Amino acid sequence: MRDERDVDSTTTVYATFETTQAMFRHVEKRLTSLELSVAAMETERAVSEEKRKFMDARFTHIDRRLEKIDGHISRLVWLIIAAILGGFMSVMMQGGLLSV
Repeated sequence: MRDERDVDSTTTVYATFETTQAMFRHVEKRLTSLELSVAAMETERAVSEEKRKFMDARFTHIDRRLEKIDGHISRLVWLIIAAILGGFMSVMMQGGLLSV
């Protein structure tokens, strides 16, 4: 690099052709690298979006199954309570508590 004191205010300093080509090659390599990085990020984003959609669908399916299981458990609890009350009523009707 030249010192600014060496350059006259009326002279213009140009880079050589080889230096300019080297700079363009360097810039082109960096641009290509950035393009590849952006493409990789877009691919990764698209894959993660598809995975998220799949997981959302799967969790929705699991939620529906859990609601069905919850409904069945609720019915079983009511059946058990009804059986206990029915047995108690049967014992009462036969006079089982009075004979004790």
